[in-house]
Amino acid sequence: MSKTISGFSKFTKAEKINWLTESYLYENSNAKSILEQYWNDDENLQQLHDDFIENTITNFYLPFGVAPNFVINDKTYALPMVIEESSVVAAASLVGKFWSTRGGFKTEVISTTKIGQIHFMYAGKKADLETYFNKNKTELFAATASITKNMEKRGGGILNIELKDKTDKIANYYQLHITFETKDSMGANFINSCLEAMANAFKNEEIEVVMSILSNYVPACLVRAEVSCKIEDLGGENPQKFAEKFYQAVRIAEVEPYRAVTHNKGIMNGIDALVLATGNDFRAVEAGVHAYAARSGQYTSLSHCSIENGIFKFWIELPLALGTVGGLTGLHPMAKLSLEVLQKPSARELMQIMAAAGLAQNFAALRALTTKGIQHGHMKMHLQNILNQLDANNSEKAIIEKYFDTKTVSHSAVVKKFEEIRASKVNWVNFLNFEDIKNTLSTLKTNAKPLFGKMNGQQMVEHLAFLMKISNGKIKADYFVEDEKSARRKAFLNTDGELQVGFKASMLSEEPIPAKFNSLEESINDLILQIEDFQKHFKTAKLENHPFFGELDYKYWQKFHVKHFTHHFKQFGLV
Repeated sequence: MSKTISGFSKFTKAEKINWLTESYLYENSNAKSILEQYWNDDENLQQLHDDFIENTITNFYLPFGVAPNFVINDKTYALPMVIEESSVVAAASLVGKFWSTRGGFKTEVISTTKIGQIHFMYAGKKADLETYFNKNKTELFAATASITKNMEKRGGGILNIELKDKTDKIANYYQLHITFETKDSMGANFINSCLEAMANAFKNEEIEVVMSILSNYVPACLVRAEVSCKIEDLGGENPQKFAEKFYQAVRIAEVEPYRAVTHNKGIMNGIDALVLATGNDFRAVEAGVHAYAARSGQYTSLSHCSIENGIFKFWIELPLALGTVGGLTGLHPMAKLSLEVLQKPSARELMQIMAAAGLAQNFAALRALTTKGIQHGHMKMHLQNILNQLDANNSEKAIIEKYFDTKTVSHSAVVKKFEEIRASKVNWVNFLNFEDIKNTLSTLKTNAKPLFGKMNGQQMVEHLAFLMKISNGKIKADYFVEDEKSARRKAFLNTDGELQVGFKASMLSEEPIPAKFNSLEESINDLILQIEDFQKHFKTAKLENHPFFGELDYKYWQKFHVKHFTHHFKQFGLV
């Protein structure tokens, strides 16, 4: 099939997926199922997402996390954050809590003016253009009356229109520079509609309009966030030394562009996560913020620090053009929910919340960099991503996480440890060897505490007996498992894989069942009896239903019990 296509936008979603998989993903037999498994089961909700953009074929999930304990202007917030980078939410949470006991974040909106421009070419005399502009300026306001009516009711609208001469940059180039107040709306559509209406009213035979568009550079839409405390309140072994190193780290970012870019990227980790969660335009925010960081002609730090009279002060000032009404904020259910989590802020309040999030993220990064290094915490979080890539089960994860508690995490080191665990031979329990089972369980205490899970020693023994009773037909597991699922699940019983920590059939309760027998010894004797009956039962029986794996014969029940006994013996350190 051709890799070029005509009329693609008119294809159905299924046709688009078929074309894509046949043209570009033909070597991946799972491609179609991967695309479809991310569809939402609710057709109306999926249609809502489909309509956000063009040629939608599936959804792309990102984690939605929450950073609690942010005190901003004496009000407590939990910040919804959408981001794929590990450690960002954890760092924000730690810093939010840290400053909540030191006065919290103090924020203020400095200004909220936004910009739109009409770019045009004019070859005549500048004086004639100025006369024409001044004569028609009122008409430009009038041309947008129907558009600005509702915005003006909310206290917004067009603030001013200026004529700017740019002929020193490009011959015959002028612009109308228009300032706006858009209140709780980000205002992109509003501004662009106003600009186009003005351009149509302004142009004539001598004025050639090139384009009319808002600017994402909003240096007059500013917000400030700050934290401060006595140096000794910073804590740690040597708070004075920490404050001084922190100050130097900020100064380096102020004078060194190579450092400033990474420094500001860390700030945007916190801001972008909130921008995404609330359905705002992170690309517009990023572009405007980085332009502001370079406004002096050299790219520099967005944050600043001072140490004066024993007081540590850390602050940020940056432009943020945001909205809490209109656009995706009013369409995406999760964006609306995020704004509810934030207690339905106005656009001005949201600016302040995001500035605090950016400052918190920057504080976390600089604190790590100037103390134990950024990789210590980051790689601990990244460890989970590596383990997921390796498809480690819960038991393997627990072992590896504990191993790296006091060791440096690297991808190669994690892979090596993982391979060591996988290569080690599992000491499978032969549940049909009655003497070994009795001898092993004789070391168990009734109220022994497990390494994982909630059962005590006696409850574990009776749990094993319960599953034995299902396999020997004394208890019927009336849970239907479809043949397709059963076949897929039974395949696991043929592998060397162990039952994962947390594995539980749906018929079992969340809490352990109280012990039936008066003593652990009685429970063990009952278990041995059930094992004996299991062997007798399958001399005549062919199949018994397992609540998770479906119908199993003697061979498969035996494989299950080996895994099940091994799993629970490991739970109490018996193997």
